[in-house]
Amino acid sequence: MHNPLKLFLTGDPGCGKTTAIRKLADRLKPHLDMTGFYTEEFLKSGKRAGFRGVTLDGRSFDLARVGAESPYRLGPYGVLLDGLESIGIPALVPASPDVLVVLDEVGKMESFSEPFRNTVLDLLNGPNPVLGTVASHGVGFVKKIRQHKDVELIRLTRKSRDGMIGEILRRLARDGIGAGR
Repeated sequence: MHNPLKLFLTGDPGCGKTTAIRKLADRLKPHLDMTGFYTEEFLKSGKRAGFRGVTLDGRSFDLARVGAESPYRLGPYGVLLDGLESIGIPALVPASPDVLVVLDEVGKMESFSEPFRNTVLDLLNGPNPVLGTVASHGVGFVKKIRQHKDVELIRLTRKSRDGMIGEILRRLARDGIGAGR
């Protein structure tokens, strides 16, 4: 039996993993059903003030904010798990086995959530194709995902990102995901 594709983009921070995921989702949207979320930073007075998740159907949730009260910290950010667990995780649950799950990202902030970790493992062991991003560095859960037997990694750099979009679309099409379905 064929295992569904579990394709994860990785690379150094700022290399464009989220940009690539968003471009890929935009290109794939006319051709198949998708669910999931991507992350983005938000600014206050021109400075990065935190990160939010945005589901593919347009709902958003704060993931981390400068100075936020939280038992989970990452540098100046308090990590906020409520939105991830009430909005982000349900967005990762596909309605049927042919739905592509978009997951940006498996990183340190998201990994503070045990329900998130369990959902990601369920996705990797499940029947749905997954297109995700994973931090290129990190231990624990992040490393576990990078080394998962079913995960295929594609390394991005700032230089290679735009050129890789077409290659990734062709890779997805070889697995029956996208325009070639």
